Amino acid sequence: MSDAATRAATPVTTLINTAIADLVRALACLFRRTMPATQETVLHWILLAVVLCIGTVVRFWNLGGPGLHGDEETMAMAAMHIVRDGWPILPSGMFYPRGLSELYLMAASAQIFGESEWAFRLPSALAGVAMIYLSYVAGRRFLRPQWNIALAATVALLPQLIEYSQTARMYIFMLACIAGALVCIFAWERSGRIGWLIGAVLALIFGIELHALAVTCALLLLMPGLLQGDQRKLAYGVAAVAVTMIAYLVIDTWVNSNYPVPPPEYAAQAASQMPGGAPLKHHPFVFDIAIWIAGAVTAFLAVLLGQRVRPRLPTICATALLLACLIAQLAVYYHIAALFGLAGSVVAFRYRGAAPIARRYGRFLLGSAAIALVHVGLITAWPGSMIKLVGAIVGQPSVWPYVRVMQFSVAAGVLVFIATAWGLYGLAHRRRVPDYWLLAMLGVWIPVFFLGFFMWDIPTRYTAASLVPLLLCAFAFAQRCTDGLWARLRLGPASQPIQHAAVLALALIAANPSATVASMTSDGSEFPDHRGAARFVRTLNITPDDIVLAEDVLQQTYYLGRVDYWLIGRKHAWRYMQLVDGRIQDFYTATAVIDTGDQFRELLDANPRRRIFVIGSGENTRDGRREMRGKEINEMLRSDRFEPLFVGSDNFTTVWLAKPPVKSRPVAAH
Repeated sequence: MSDAATRAATPVTTLINTAIADLVRALACLFRRTMPATQETVLHWILLAVVLCIGTVVRFWNLGGPGLHGDEETMAMAAMHIVRDGWPILPSGMFYPRGLSELYLMAASAQIFGESEWAFRLPSALAGVAMIYLSYVAGRRFLRPQWNIALAATVALLPQLIEYSQTARMYIFMLACIAGALVCIFAWERSGRIGWLIGAVLALIFGIELHALAVTCALLLLMPGLLQGDQRKLAYGVAAVAVTMIAYLVIDTWVNSNYPVPPPEYAAQAASQMPGGAPLKHHPFVFDIAIWIAGAVTAFLAVLLGQRVRPRLPTICATALLLACLIAQLAVYYHIAALFGLAGSVVAFRYRGAAPIARRYGRFLLGSAAIALVHVGLITAWPGSMIKLVGAIVGQPSVWPYVRVMQFSVAAGVLVFIATAWGLYGLAHRRRVPDYWLLAMLGVWIPVFFLGFFMWDIPTRYTAASLVPLLLCAFAFAQRCTDGLWARLRLGPASQPIQHAAVLALALIAANPSATVASMTSDGSEFPDHRGAARFVRTLNITPDDIVLAEDVLQQTYYLGRVDYWLIGRKHAWRYMQLVDGRIQDFYTATAVIDTGDQFRELLDANPRRRIFVIGSGENTRDGRREMRGKEINEMLRSDRFEPLFVGSDNFTTVWLAKPPVKSRPVAAH
């Protein structure tokens, strides 16, 4: 009976396996592999050594010059506690769980070279140098040696990477791990040895331990199986992605478990401020009629367009994607609508039948444009800044991550955008797209798309995990374009100097070395002067009777040992608060918090005879720190109740002294 069941199940299993194998091979047929055949010469190795030397010099140049800033002091305090007791404990007693590998390297550096900014940043500088070489090794998969050296030079001179290498934080370590994972992935693709896949997974897990954003590169593990049409290799890649995601969930859950929950009155501030689909209320009913009539007509046009697609499955896919685009548009989620519409267009044109499709496609676009025109008209009638209005009509997820990742290198970002558009055009016209197009999708565009769900105006550094794939794709596409240009111009071997000049020009444009030179020759005023402010405060002979408030409690706790109050607006304070014995305090340093103008005023009025100092901050100064402080606190600091005593080298960090209250004269009796 068991044998009969096995015989009955075998055809079904075989059919499923055959279908999966056919699908994997069909996907592989979409791509063209671009592995170069040339090898490095002695000259190439010499040039790489020169690039590594330059990268080392710029990373160690004035490494210990600026004082600790950003979140460096959090790492420094945890590292120094490791030196003393072996555990990363902050002044509040909290176990600091982030970037443990880097923390122990920083502690070892401080123990060997002594406590200093230079010692804390030394591991990051070394990781930055290692990243240059790892990027070069990864670049061999797509680039010929001269282009690969240009890639390494770009990594060596890119201003943001130099900044990360000179900062005692985990971003450069995460990027080095991602570059190492790519080296292992491409070696696994080439050799088929499972050990390289294990190495790639371990590199990504190590990167996730340093910073959770490394998980956004997990999809790159699927690349060898997809490109080679190897069902087994794709299955291994899926399993590797699953292992990486499980490791991420475990690490992220453990990290978050070490952070306290904000008090209820602060937790209310956690409500998302991300713009969603615009509700578009409070407008004449005639606009609703116009939108829904246009929507019904456009839906009919989408169905008509789908009828020109062959065979049946692509017909269903194209129609469903275009209708999904229309639904997202009607819900005012234009970001999602654009992606659905792009996918539907590619399917429709790739599988179009014998009948022409352009006219029906144009009518569908006109219908969508009519709906968009009504929405734009309604949105522009609302009060508010244009950025907020555009955000309202774009909807979730945010589109800012696309902008932020391109800010690392505008030239590289533009090249990758063009390469992606050209690849989609090729897919729509039944052409094979180069393999670096898949690298861009898995390593750049899909990760930044999902990042848009977590934050609206995302900082540039949060997209850093996609930087290495971005640069690889940009240089691979530039190599392909220049090869096509030389072939079209029929340039022979005599044109080698011109070709090398083109490679050098792209590296200079992508890396922007002038910005690197400017930062190396800077007077340091671009860095917040927390250290200078602390040195000045030490000259004031602070006594226990004095009150010291700091706008950046972490930096001043590191430099001064302690402060009495953290002065910060509630809009930004809620993330770092905890309730202990009835007192609201910062969970990193256990410092009491003053986060409203009323609390600040009460402190001043209750202590008229005590010296009260406020140590300002040079961080987040784009609007003069008005948003960080809140309106009332900012107005009080700018009022005549405070006298500035010191201004830091950044021309912003200020130390104020509260003036004693003016005694009102008694009114004479008549």
